[in-house]
Amino acid sequence: MYSFFKNIYKVLTPKSWQFKIEPFIRKMVYYLIYKGGNTTCLICSAKSKKFIPISFYNSDDKICPNCGALSRSRALGEYIRKNFKNQSQKILDFSPHRSLNNFFKSIFENYISSDFENQFYAQKSYDITKINEADQRFDLIICFHVLEHILEDKKAIKELNRVLKNDGHLLIQVPLKKGKTYQDNSIISKEGRLKAFGQEDHVRIYGEDSLPLILNENGFSAKPIDIVKEYNSEEKKIYGFSENEVIYVCRKATST
Repeated sequence: MYSFFKNIYKVLTPKSWQFKIEPFIRKMVYYLIYKGGNTTCLICSAKSKKFIPISFYNSDDKICPNCGALSRSRALGEYIRKNFKNQSQKILDFSPHRSLNNFFKSIFENYISSDFENQFYAQKSYDITKINEADQRFDLIICFHVLEHILEDKKAIKELNRVLKNDGHLLIQVPLKKGKTYQDNSIISKEGRLKAFGQEDHVRIYGEDSLPLILNENGFSAKPIDIVKEYNSEEKKIYGFSENEVIYVCRKATST
C-alpha cells in the first residue's frame, strides 16, 4: 500500500515539488491508513499499526509511516536524547535525514546540519574535508553513513578532530564487514562500486578491524557500542529497532 501511494505521488508531482510536499503527503497517508497503537516512533512520537518494510540500498529496513525515520535514525535519536542532555551544546550533524534534522532542532539550541551535495535538508553545505568552522567549535559531531562516500576519509577525520572540542564526542556509523577495510580507487563506475562496496556512491567498505585503527591514527580513541543492546525483543519491535546498531563513540586521544 505504501509503495502504491508513493509511486502515484512521484508520477503526479513535479520532481521540484516532491521534497517540499512529501511531509504533508506522508502525514495524510499515515492518518488514513497507518495510524494505530502497535508501534511508537521515538522521533515523531507517532503511534502506528506497523512500521513500513522497505528495501533500502540492498538491505531491508522499516520506516515510520508518519515521519519517514529509518530504524537507525530512531535508534540514534533516542541514544542522543538520553546521553546528551545539555540543550545548549553545539552540535554539527552531517547529512541527516529530515526526520532527524527536525528532531534535533527541536531539542538543541545550537544544532547545525550540513549536506555538501544538497541531497538532504540542511542548513549548511560544508565540505567535510575542509570544514568552514573554527577549531574546537563543537561539543558533539554526528557523522552517520558519510565516510564511506568520501575518497579522502583520513583528511575528513582530521577535520572532524580539529573542529571538535577537546572534551567533545564524535559519533560515527558506517557499513561494516568482518576483517579489514576493502578499498580500490580504480573502481569508479557506479556498477563497479555497487558490486564492490554495496552502493553506487560508496568508495570503500570499512572493516571492523581497520576502522578503529584509522580513527586512532587521526587523533581519536574509538569505542564500538551497540546502542540497542539494552532493549529486549518486544521493545525493539515496538520502537522499530534493527539488531546490532553499532556506532563508534570517539573522543580526542590527546588534548591539543
